[in-house]
Amino acid sequence: MRRFVFLFAIFPLCSLAGAQTPTLVQHVSCPNSGGAGSGIGGAISSAPVYSCPLPEPSQAGNAIILGLISNNSGNPTWTVSDDKSNPWNPAGSTTDNQGNIIAVYYALNVAAGTRMLSVQSSAATQGYLAVSASEYYNVATTAALDAKSCSAGASSKSIAAGSITPTASGDLLWQWAATANSSSVASIAAGSQSNITWQLNGTDIDDGDATQAGVYNSTTAINPTFTSGTGQPFDSCVVALKAASAGNAPTKAFRIVHMLHEQETSSAPNTYPVEMPTSGNLVVLSFISGGNAITGISSVPANTWTATGAAISSGNQATSQIYYAANASNSNSMTLSIGQNGTMTGSTFMMYDFVGAATSPFDVDSGGLSGDQQGAVTSLQSCNSCFTPSAANEAIIGNIGNAWCTATGLTAPSGGLFDVATYTGNSVNGPESVDQNNGWFHSYSSGASAISVTWTYICGSDAQGVWTGRLAAFKPGSQTQPAPPTGLKGTVVPQG
Repeated sequence: MRRFVFLFAIFPLCSLAGAQTPTLVQHVSCPNSGGAGSGIGGAISSAPVYSCPLPEPSQAGNAIILGLISNNSGNPTWTVSDDKSNPWNPAGSTTDNQGNIIAVYYALNVAAGTRMLSVQSSAATQGYLAVSASEYYNVATTAALDAKSCSAGASSKSIAAGSITPTASGDLLWQWAATANSSSVASIAAGSQSNITWQLNGTDIDDGDATQAGVYNSTTAINPTFTSGTGQPFDSCVVALKAASAGNAPTKAFRIVHMLHEQETSSAPNTYPVEMPTSGNLVVLSFISGGNAITGISSVPANTWTATGAAISSGNQATSQIYYAANASNSNSMTLSIGQNGTMTGSTFMMYDFVGAATSPFDVDSGGLSGDQQGAVTSLQSCNSCFTPSAANEAIIGNIGNAWCTATGLTAPSGGLFDVATYTGNSVNGPESVDQNNGWFHSYSSGASAISVTWTYICGSDAQGVWTGRLAAFKPGSQTQPAPPTGLKGTVVPQG
C-alpha cells in the first residue's frame, strides 16, 4: 500500500523587512510645567521631578523615546528614569540663545509594564519644562542609536533638526520640536520628504511643541523637517534608531494609542483650538475647569461630540465634564474647536484616542459627583459604588477637580491607571500649570461590578475644599480571532 503525506509550507505575506519595521505602540504629550516655584507656597523640591505617564503600560522588549525642553538656567544635570528602573541613554541635546535646553533620551528593551517616566534636574531652574514620549516595537535592543542631530532655530514656520546620514536603511526617525518661548502656534503639519512617510505622533499647539516620526528607507543625508502654521523660533532634535525584530506588539485590542494633556490659560479664547493626531474610532475628552463649562465641540474631520451627562459645578472652583466622539473619523492632524461659556478659569483636560471601541461605545455615566472637604486628607473617595459598567473590558474614564491640594495617585478601582503629569517644582496648593493639580484616570472593568474611586493627595496649608468629578464607561468592539494564514501550498510525497 502506498501512503501519502501532505507537507504544507507557509509563506508569510509580509517580508522579513516588513517584520522588522519599527511600529508605534503609543504616544503621550504632557503639558508645560510653568515656571518653577510659581503658585501659592513655592516649590516642593529644590531638585524638581517632572513625571509623565505613558497612556498604557509598555510591552516587554520595546523602545521608549522621550523628548524634553526646559529653561536650563544654572546648567543643572538632567536625569531620566522610570518606574521599572530601565537604563536611559542621552541621544542628543542643544541649548538655544534664550537659555533653553532641548534633549532626547531613549530606553531599549524595556521591562513590561513601564509607564511613569520621570525627568529630574539637579537644581531648580526657571521652569517651563515639557515632555513627550513614544513607545515602539521592532527597534534594536542594543546599540540602536544610528544618528542624531539637534538644532536651535531662528524664527520660522519650517522646523528642522539638522542633517543626519543613517548607516542603515529602515531606521526609525523620531523628531521632537518646541518653541523656544513656549508660545502657541496655529497648527503643526507633518513633513514631506523623500524615502520617508512622516506621521505626527503628538501635537500641543497651545504650548508649541510636537513630535513626528517615520521609517527612513535610505542611507542618504536627510534634514528632518516639519511645518508650523505660525512662525516661531523652534528648537528641535532628531534621532535615528536601528530596526530589528524585537519587542512586542500590544496584546489588547481596546487601548489608547495617543494621549494629549491640554491646559488653557485664563486668557484663552472661549472657542479653544486643539490639534491632536488620532488613529482610533473613539476619542474621549475628560474636562476639569475652575467654573466655565464646555458648550459644544466641532472637529475636522467632522464627528458628533456628545456629553456623557450634564456638567457638575461647584461655583467658580471646579467643573467636571466628559465628552466623546463615537465611531470617530480619525486624522493624523485632527483639529477641534471647543466652545466654552464664561471667562476661562484655568481649564485642563485629557484627550484619549482609543482603538478597538464599539461602534456605539457609550455605556453609562456616574452623574456629577461633588463634595466639600474642609479638613486636609491624604485619601479622598469621590465615588462609592456610584455606577456599574455592563460587562468586562469596558474603559472607565474618571476625573476630579479640587480647589486646593495635589492629586498624586489612585488606590481604587483596582488596576486603575493614574493619568496625571506632576511636577515637584511647583506648589501643592492651588491650580498649577501641570494638569492643574487635579485627578484623571482610566481603567478597564473586570465585570459588571459597581465601581468605587479613591484618590491620594498631598496638601499644604489648605484642605481640598470643594471638588467635583465624574466617571463614564465605554464598550469595546467585538474581538475576532486572527484570520487563518494564507499562501499555503501542499506537496504530495509518496511513502512506502
